[in-house]
Amino acid sequence: TSLIITSQLPVSKWHEVIGEKTIADAILDRIVHDANRIELKGESMRKKRVPVQENSFQ
Repeated sequence: TSLIITSQLPVSKWHEVIGEKTIADAILDRIVHDANRIELKGESMRKKRVPVQENSFQ
């Protein structure tokens, strides 16, 4: 089976966020081992969207 996990938090910051080094290592070992990782760079697409004005349907 396949599993897709998305996160706005880089893998390098997971230890810091999880807090407990041993637990963070265990989680990362199971998720990242033998995985294909794709890291996207650039500005958020949400920031590039033009805001929709209220009452635009009138």
